[in-house]
Amino acid sequence: MTSIVTVDVAGGQMGGAARFRAELSGYLARTKRSDVRIIGAGRRVDPAWLLRRELTVPTRGRRVALNNVSFIAPGTERWTLLRNPLDFLTEHEQSDLEQSVRAATKRRAPVVHAAARRAHVLVVPSTAMAERVTAVLPSVRDRVVVRPHPVSADSIPRIPRRPVILCPVLFSPYKGMTDRLTELIRAMDEVVDPSVRLLVTATATEAPAAIARDPRVDLVGRLDHRDLRQLWASSQAIYFPPGIESFGYPLAEARVSGHPVIARDTAQNREIAGEALCGFTPGDAASLQNATKLALTGEILPDPTPFDPDAYFTWLLGAPQ
Repeated sequence: MTSIVTVDVAGGQMGGAARFRAELSGYLARTKRSDVRIIGAGRRVDPAWLLRRELTVPTRGRRVALNNVSFIAPGTERWTLLRNPLDFLTEHEQSDLEQSVRAATKRRAPVVHAAARRAHVLVVPSTAMAERVTAVLPSVRDRVVVRPHPVSADSIPRIPRRPVILCPVLFSPYKGMTDRLTELIRAMDEVVDPSVRLLVTATATEAPAAIARDPRVDLVGRLDHRDLRQLWASSQAIYFPPGIESFGYPLAEARVSGHPVIARDTAQNREIAGEALCGFTPGDAASLQNATKLALTGEILPDPTPFDPDAYFTWLLGAPQ
């Protein structure tokens, strides 16, 4: 009898969560696996959904939660993908959050932590995220496995590139994007030809007026992966400045596609971006200027090997039955 693998995909519809689901959909379409059951598509992760899935999902077979909240009912394998760093912040990081974000995190994190203790395997996408999880939940250390998120080798087309820096970051209160974009615009004014443009995946209502009016900046709005990949392919470099991330899909996409990526010079970003990283230190104008010049003049070879989606999902879901 074939054992069914149940995968809960409820949760975020934008950003990294949506990007991960696109890779999962591609894998299932290629392999035509009949032993994988997807639940939660289009659903929010709320108490009603969590209760429903516990009552309706069979406890035989592997159960995989992609949304940080583990299955808890007794039974066979419970696997959980932990990829929200806000659930595992230090006290200092929490104190820097806006009040609304801090309050939401305090409500959600205890649920995530309690459910994580019930998981058999906790999958995290970076060494830094593993350290966050084990610092908060030391008892789960032997159940934490680091596996970088999947990225298809052909996810970004090969087309001629234009003098453009693309910033594919969703604006969130904790990411400090206003300051980071202001710093980059100043760096561009100092060291980059005036013809180089900055494309930002934000709307005019999200970006401050000073940035929206800047002659270098084009606001392209929030794009799904299909539309974004065309802009990405034609850009010379990528700008990804957030500091609190569990992975950072743009770092991996840059490495896979051979695009230089201007990002913080951290161990996590070096782990994910590899040779594609043009690192800088926030607040250090000279380091950002140097990183920007390097990104617009350097050549990076594509390196898709660490993110092979078939290897990832065969491991996460188990071999086809």
